[in-house]
Amino acid sequence: MHLSSIKKVTALFFAGCSLITASNTSAQALKVNLPSTSIALEYAQPQRIDQVFTDVIAQKPSPSPVNFPIANQMFNLEKQEQSEQFKQQVLKKLTDLTSDSGKQKESIGIVIEQIKDWQVGYRESITLDFDEIRLQAKANPMLSGEYEFIIPGRSNTVSFEGLLFSPQLVEFKSDQSLSDYLGKLNLLSSAHPSYAWVIYPNGHYIKAGYAYWNNNSTQLTPGSVVFLGYNSDTREMQNIEKDIVKLISMRKGAQ
Repeated sequence: MHLSSIKKVTALFFAGCSLITASNTSAQALKVNLPSTSIALEYAQPQRIDQVFTDVIAQKPSPSPVNFPIANQMFNLEKQEQSEQFKQQVLKKLTDLTSDSGKQKESIGIVIEQIKDWQVGYRESITLDFDEIRLQAKANPMLSGEYEFIIPGRSNTVSFEGLLFSPQLVEFKSDQSLSDYLGKLNLLSSAHPSYAWVIYPNGHYIKAGYAYWNNNSTQLTPGSVVFLGYNSDTREMQNIEKDIVKLISMRKGAQ
C-alpha cells in the first residue's frame, strides 16, 4: 500500500489526553503508519512508545497489538535503504559462492531464490509488549521519525526454509520440539545434519542442535521460522548464514 493512500491522523495533546483528528500536515516529528487500518498517526513532537500504543489500540485494529505481542513489528522507514542494501549484499555473497562451491551450487541457488522474494525492512529491536512497556521505564523509549507498525497476529504454523526442496508451513504443536518437526521433513543432502537456526516472531534467533548427540529440545512458538543451513562449519559459511538469519528477522509481516 502506498503511503499516499493512507489516511493521516494527528495526535494532539491537551492536559495529558490525546485526541485523534484528521490532518494533511506532512512534516511531523513522529509518524507511525498502520497498514492494517490504512491510517497513519502523526505527532507534532516525539512521543514515548506507550502513548503510541494507546493511540494504536484506540483505532481498534484487527488483530490488536495486545493479542500476540511477540509478533509485533516496528520498522524504521527512514532506514529502509539500509535494509535493502543489506539484502543485496547477502545475495551477492551467495552468488559469489556459486562460482567455486561445486556440488553445493544448486542448493545455494535454491536459497538465493527464496531470499529474492523476501520483503525486508529496518526492524527496531525494541519491546513491543504493551504490558512490559507500561511496567518498565527502559522499555518505553521516545520515538521520532517515521515508522511502520505491523501487527501480524498469532499464526498457527511454523515455517521451514533453506535447504529443503521448497519452504514448508507446518502446523504448530506445543508438544513438539525442533527435532520432532525436522524428523518428519525431507531435507536436502547438503543441509546440516545436526544444527538449524530458529528465528522467533520477535526477531530473536538461536542456532540449535537437533541431532541425537546434541539435541537441545528447543521449543518453538507459533510463527517461528526454522532455517536449515549448510553442512559446513567454515567461518565464511557461518557468517553468511548469520546474515541470512538476520534477514529473516527483518521480514515484514508474518515471519
